Amino acid sequence: MSGVLLRRKGYAYGVFFLFLMMLVSCANDVIAKFIGQRIDPIEVIFFRFFFSLITLLPFVWTRGAAILKTAYPYINIWRGVLGAASFYLYTYALVKIQIVEVVAILWTIPLFVLVLSIFFLNEKVSPPRWMATVVGFCGLSFITLHDNGCSFSVKIIYLIPIASAFLFAIQDVMIKKMVSRDDAITMLLYFALITSAITIFPAFIVWKTPTLGELLLLFLYGLFANLMQFLIFLAFEATDLSALAPFRYVEFLLSAATAFVFFGEVPGMNVLVGALVLIPSTLYLAYNENKKARKHTAKKSSPHKTQPV
Repeated sequence: MSGVLLRRKGYAYGVFFLFLMMLVSCANDVIAKFIGQRIDPIEVIFFRFFFSLITLLPFVWTRGAAILKTAYPYINIWRGVLGAASFYLYTYALVKIQIVEVVAILWTIPLFVLVLSIFFLNEKVSPPRWMATVVGFCGLSFITLHDNGCSFSVKIIYLIPIASAFLFAIQDVMIKKMVSRDDAITMLLYFALITSAITIFPAFIVWKTPTLGELLLLFLYGLFANLMQFLIFLAFEATDLSALAPFRYVEFLLSAATAFVFFGEVPGMNVLVGALVLIPSTLYLAYNENKKARKHTAKKSSPHKTQPV
């Protein structure tokens, strides 16, 4: 009985931390869109990476020089390059189109990860997972369609968040490889260092000095970037990924609500229909991935069976 209660407590904690992570994510999107209307997105993401680095320094200080040791120096570099590019595209898209549209398009990341895993991780993909991927991309096509007869020049803007999602997916594949040998703080530290170094020069080219209020928001933007990682780690430690997956629907609702409150954005029917198709397919992939991981863990931890006498 106590085990059941403890399991429920863990599940509740997992949902709680996931919900906090989604709130922080929505807050970061609002900050990026608000400041990006006056300051160039490249400068916005420079501050994101820079303040993310600053807020990591206390953890680095307590861990010492050992935290700098990485088994994947070149992958860290490429992840930083792709990270700078993906966050620039993502922030630019937030400024130019509705927040909820960008959030919905980023639900394609697991679909891209599945395809990339075939080539880079030599994973085998079952027919149901392929079907979920195809359905998910059909949902994406709904989101990128307009129901008001917009010209092609307007529709092309959706290639920007799609490209961002693809680059994020490549980074997820890299993380899958790195996480087995590198510490989480090590990965965050190198990512913040490399992305800050990459974006500092372009940021100065388009530089606009932030006001004191904007600087405070940018500091929160960088702090929240690390906090999101921390909260998602806590959520996944508390309970299984498959148990949390259905609650990711809430992120779409929170994004729609915050976008309406702060910017008066109302999602079109194309976004709602596309999300209803896309989100279930990615939830299925998340459930399938977690099920496969649990089977692998059980196989490794189970004792060798002795032959009956």
